[in-house]
Amino acid sequence: MAEPANRRSEEGLSRLIAFADAVVAIALTLLVLPLVDIANDLREESSVAEVVSDHSLELTSFVVSFVVIWVLWRQHHQTMEYFRSYDSVLINLNFVWLLTIVVLPFATAMVDDSRVKWANVLYIGVLALSVASLVGIAQWGQRHRDLLVDDDATDRWTKSSGGWGTLLALAVALIIALIYPKSGNWPLLLLLFTDPIERLITRLRNPG
Repeated sequence: MAEPANRRSEEGLSRLIAFADAVVAIALTLLVLPLVDIANDLREESSVAEVVSDHSLELTSFVVSFVVIWVLWRQHHQTMEYFRSYDSVLINLNFVWLLTIVVLPFATAMVDDSRVKWANVLYIGVLALSVASLVGIAQWGQRHRDLLVDDDATDRWTKSSGGWGTLLALAVALIIALIYPKSGNWPLLLLLFTDPIERLITRLRNPG
């Protein structure tokens, strides 16, 4: 007996996006738990300044993880706005992206621990995989227009670089971190060149 075709409804797409949003919200909420433990473990009278000074690494990890996850969610949100349907490939790419979101806080904590070798490679690698999955989502949609909303805004979006510039900068940063592991997160400064790289790729894709 033939297997029935998978039904792809707007409600199904909404559930996929809602699930992704829920995972991101939970990941952001869990970031604060180590800070709550710090407050609960205080045994002597302390000022806020003293607590911040004594636990600067934990606070830095929290801020960095929160900002990075927020930026990645915003990019995911903007990309998914152009979709009106989905398929199994899109579901799998979203799964990979969500995996990187829940792993990023752990990778950030490793970077802050000087005893962990190659921690910067792990962090940059997870970040690169996260961006790669977002690029994959965009590219899949651009190659399967039946999954996208049919309007002028979508037409303009399909002509953009789709995040290749950011991914290229992260790939170079990862190579530098692998060759020079003591470089820390300094290779991520290459992300400052993301915008000009994105514009160059867009011009090359659309010479007219």
